[in-house]
Amino acid sequence: MTGRNASGLQYPGKADQEVRFYADLIGADGIVELLDNLKKFLVGDLRRSLELADRFASQSKLKSASELVTKTKLELRPAWQGDGFDQFDAYAAETTKALDAGQTSLGNLTTVVANLATTVINTYKNLLELLGNCASTLAQLGGKFGVVLGSAAFPPLTPLAVQDLIDGINSAFTTLWRDCNASLTQLLTDMTTLIGAGFQLQVIKETFPKIPSVGTSAVVVADPRRWRIKPEADPA
Repeated sequence: MTGRNASGLQYPGKADQEVRFYADLIGADGIVELLDNLKKFLVGDLRRSLELADRFASQSKLKSASELVTKTKLELRPAWQGDGFDQFDAYAAETTKALDAGQTSLGNLTTVVANLATTVINTYKNLLELLGNCASTLAQLGGKFGVVLGSAAFPPLTPLAVQDLIDGINSAFTTLWRDCNASLTQLLTDMTTLIGAGFQLQVIKETFPKIPSVGTSAVVVADPRRWRIKPEADPA
């Protein structure tokens, strides 16, 4: 799954609305806060991880540049000689080496970010299922007691039925809270992978290859007198 598909990961707004309604109905502020945090996590962090993975995976400019330098060198080799070509040949070798290493680093970045996204996705899937299950339970409970979604008041019920409704809502919320906590705790357990990936990203940043400068060889490479046509390549 890549960033191009990230837009298809929709937050379950209907389930959120269902759970939020019942939380407001009984004043369960903690559940409302939980929903707010889950929405931020599901919509923000996951999407960002996928977009980054896709961005790194689609980068091929370094590879293209390396191929172009190599192509130029191969085209010049049959006809040109002299210290001008020798300098260019040496520079081209160092440049393609750096470009290829940079492309490899981009591949490593893709792997790292994809692994991060996979860890987040696993938690995402669990939380979506938990939220959906809770919303389904509440919808069934509301149907049993005649609760109308969007209404700000309880339906006309006996005190015993009201208590049963509240107990049912609290039971559904307790399950949601417990299971979400377990899922997020598992994510923290997986943080060893995330932390390791973070160090790997730092290493790639610090060791990312730099394209060498032509330096003093520019004087040689740019001087036409330092380039000579090979006698066997001269059509004259």
